[in-house]
Amino acid sequence: MSVSTYVKDGQTFWKVYVNVRLKEYPDVRKQKLVVGIESEKAALAEEKRLLKELAEQIMKTVSRGNTWETVIYKWEEAMNSEKAYYRYEAVTILDHVACLTRWTESWLKRPAAEINRADTRDVFRNMRDAGRTFGFQKHVKNTINVIYRWGIEERLIPGVNKTPVEGFKLDTQKAERVPDIFTIDEIRILLREGKRMKHLWYPIWAMALLTGMRNGELFALTWSDIDFVNRRITVSKSYDTRMRKTKSTKAGYWRTVPISDELESLLKQLKATSGNGEFVLPHNSMWHKGEQAKVLKMFCRGIGIRPIKFHALRACFATQLLANNVAPAQIMKVCGWKDLKTMQFYIRLAGIEERGTTQSLRFLPSDAELANEVVQLFGIKS
Repeated sequence: MSVSTYVKDGQTFWKVYVNVRLKEYPDVRKQKLVVGIESEKAALAEEKRLLKELAEQIMKTVSRGNTWETVIYKWEEAMNSEKAYYRYEAVTILDHVACLTRWTESWLKRPAAEINRADTRDVFRNMRDAGRTFGFQKHVKNTINVIYRWGIEERLIPGVNKTPVEGFKLDTQKAERVPDIFTIDEIRILLREGKRMKHLWYPIWAMALLTGMRNGELFALTWSDIDFVNRRITVSKSYDTRMRKTKSTKAGYWRTVPISDELESLLKQLKATSGNGEFVLPHNSMWHKGEQAKVLKMFCRGIGIRPIKFHALRACFATQLLANNVAPAQIMKVCGWKDLKTMQFYIRLAGIEERGTTQSLRFLPSDAELANEVVQLFGIKS
């Protein structure tokens, strides 16, 4: 609050500035400036009137509940608290907040309780226009649901019992894109050319394809995790390049990966060149920056094979094992997948359930049949 004087055209005037906000609702603020008041008494009276007016407006706004921005902020604060009943990774919390700040920007300053289905349509229309995939839209919808439901449960959003995206149908007309993964021939080309050129990333690509480990798990892999006697690797940690720290695996539990003959040979070569180093794989600068996908795509283009994402090497590992009739349950254990739905995706990608289905069809004429008909035709002419 402020009452002050200023001079205009040689005459002294008073101005009043009032700013009202509540400690419990830091993003709810009402402010107003009035100028041209001719006396101090009138200015003080105006200040009193403004205080009452803005306080009433504040209370009216507060009665409608917190803004969507406040709900997001309070969710972030609660999830980062040691008392949080459900633990998210710090990077997941950051991603959720950044995602909603970006795609629900038009909701932020509005009371969350007033956001409706029309607002939802606007958000997802914008995402479609921006070329976002169905999978990404589904992720945003799920994130809105999680945080909005939390706001209802914590009594931050009064008067509603469901989120604005509940029951909202996403546009599924866009065809599902088949992910890019290597064939067995492309895998061999990648590794052959990588080894021939003594590429810095060759051992990293080879380890990814022979173990199915995630990028962060490969980065964090140490020689203490390698058991040559029992021929197994213990995968218990992962490096987060964004947060710059080592944490547990994505699934939250440790697992083991069997060491095949090829993998044993690779590991012994790495051991011979690593000296007393702690890590199994060489940590180059591009890997530290999280540029593994960029490097792989660039190399693939250079040797004339399809450029794929680094994470797709893990899919290559799974689909090749499936093609070799390894039981899906075993692959789930080695890869660290809890969700059968994920495994079903790779089974579909490998096409093992359909293998042999059409083998019984006999439609095309054989060469022998055609030759016999030619003989008969010539016989008729003669």
